[in-house]
Amino acid sequence: MNLEKIYIISLAASDRTKQIEILDRLNRLDLPFGIPYEIVQAHNGHTEHTPENLSHYTGWNLGTAETNEWWNRDMLPGEIGCAISHLNVYKKMVADEVKFALILEEDFWPVKKWNEIDFKPLEFFYLWDIATLGRNKFGEPDEELNMQDWVIPKMHYNSHAYILSIDGAKKILANPNLEKNLIPSDELLIALQAEHPREDIKKMYPPVLSGIALREDAIIQNRFDKPSTIMGHTQYEILDTSDWESWKAKYLNHTIAKGEYDLMIDDLGNNVFEFQLFTDKFCREAIALAEAEDKWTLDRHEFYPTNDVLLEEIGLNEIYKRVLEEVISPLVIHLWKLEGNGWQPMNSENFLARYTTDRQSHLALHHDFSHITMVVKLNDEFEGGGTWFPKYQLLSNPKRIGMATLHPGLITHLHGARPIHSGRRYICVSFMRNSKH
Repeated sequence: MNLEKIYIISLAASDRTKQIEILDRLNRLDLPFGIPYEIVQAHNGHTEHTPENLSHYTGWNLGTAETNEWWNRDMLPGEIGCAISHLNVYKKMVADEVKFALILEEDFWPVKKWNEIDFKPLEFFYLWDIATLGRNKFGEPDEELNMQDWVIPKMHYNSHAYILSIDGAKKILANPNLEKNLIPSDELLIALQAEHPREDIKKMYPPVLSGIALREDAIIQNRFDKPSTIMGHTQYEILDTSDWESWKAKYLNHTIAKGEYDLMIDDLGNNVFEFQLFTDKFCREAIALAEAEDKWTLDRHEFYPTNDVLLEEIGLNEIYKRVLEEVISPLVIHLWKLEGNGWQPMNSENFLARYTTDRQSHLALHHDFSHITMVVKLNDEFEGGGTWFPKYQLLSNPKRIGMATLHPGLITHLHGARPIHSGRRYICVSFMRNSKH
């Protein structure tokens, strides 16, 4: 990959502490030596006026009847500032005559090193304009596999990490609607690669870019709202429970949170149940938080060790226990008709586990030291995997992220984690036990 320059967009580009922190994360990528980088001052949509030659799209808000939360409100000041910032980088890239540039937002976080990314397919896919290195899929797009780890992307979000060619930058800047109808940068970039689901956006920004994207993220986004701490941890949005009802609205499936169990739960057979528990937002941010804290262990379990991190180590345990108490305890009581004390609340051990092909791709058959076990799927950038119950010839491998699986622990449900064949698999596991036993 013949990368010529790196642009990092930052609201505090001149702040020495921020510069050092950004450089530290850039070094985690372990890029080839000698590639120049520039920390570019972002446009602050909250404190700065929009330049006179620019304006945002006033038709962005589709009204309260629209169910997509990103489209039923006006563009936020931060989104306007972000759109202007990316636009400024495209202009700078063309002026600097940079043929290929890596563009990053300041909250980028590498989860792979540069030499772990296979760029060879890009040499064959010679017409590409943009290569996305980290994204959040919109729904469940049917994407065309191209070669090895890369896909031809459909609808997705995020503009925190991508490689852009100078031809791609020129194509973006050539759009006549761009400067007078700015839209969020992640919506713009995917609209210019694939047909946007909104007719108005599709009309203004028809596809002109040839795009390719990593199937498994190499760089994720580590977004937080304020530079304070909770339990010694950076204040990530997922850790902010100052308004519990608001937290549940953002991170929990609304129907299951209301107790509509029989409507939402699939019985896979033999006391294995599956249901949607968390939103995509929870899954993305839980992974980002775990990777940012980087407290993964390999030997915490004596007999069946996993590459995992306790939720209490990343500041998420008390929040998770509250979800277990309010949602899961009543659910398991309902499913198994449990009687007596100790089921609400239950004692629990909660952790994130990570399966990778190079370190730990599977887990041998075993019993859990629990009365009830819950496993939540946090991502889908992997092949293979799933929980295998050999006695019942049953494989639990949910299709959607945020799906939870419940099954009894102890002696009835011997199981193991089937190996993944590519990518990396993240799950959140809870070993729940009656608090009186």
